[in-house]
Amino acid sequence: MTTIPPPPADPTETGPLTSTDHRALAFLGHVNSSLRQCLCTLARHGVALRRDAPERARLLLDTVRPWPLYKGGQFLFDLMEWEDLMVDGDPPPLMPTERIVAACTLPMQLMAAAATEEVPTVAKLVPGQRTTAALDLPLRLLATAARSTLLGAAQDITDLLGPRAAPDGYATDPEPVTDATGTQLPPLEAGFYLYEDIALGALSVLGPLLADHAPTDPAPPPGS
Repeated sequence: MTTIPPPPADPTETGPLTSTDHRALAFLGHVNSSLRQCLCTLARHGVALRRDAPERARLLLDTVRPWPLYKGGQFLFDLMEWEDLMVDGDPPPLMPTERIVAACTLPMQLMAAAATEEVPTVAKLVPGQRTTAALDLPLRLLATAARSTLLGAAQDITDLLGPRAAPDGYATDPEPVTDATGTQLPPLEAGFYLYEDIALGALSVLGPLLADHAPTDPAPPPGS
């Protein structure tokens, strides 16, 4: 019986995993750490908002709870078990709010374009015009995304995902900390209200960015 020789060894292999495997896992680890850092930072901003302005926090939550975006976020939060990710281990360092806003700027521009731009209407249809009109907005959105990406979105994402050194003593310190604006942020509170705290934190941190893309005459929220 002829014996088939084993394949040649991979020169980059270091045990069961290759060096490429290790680099890929290292990158995904940075993504995971950055996600945890971002979620925990938003939650702490949310706890601070509930502490400092309880009536405002209540009105904000009452407004967004019925919306699909809020419900979809709750579903993903539970499905992906992000609470376990957030509370497992020592609290991460705060993520600067500038990094969070920068990472959300491009998605916000795309959502604003989809919500406000209208496909132009014409009096007389010509062959193929319906298809052209249907594709007009998606093509413009793709062009906007490509242009924004070339102008710096890639750098923003790189900054968001890149490793950051934790301030001395903070990683093991569960006490309140002060962010760059001087706001004292309490520790996040694990449990039933954790997703609500993230939502409140996102509304607080991203509020100015959301307001910049608001309609000219926004309708007042319910109960105002």
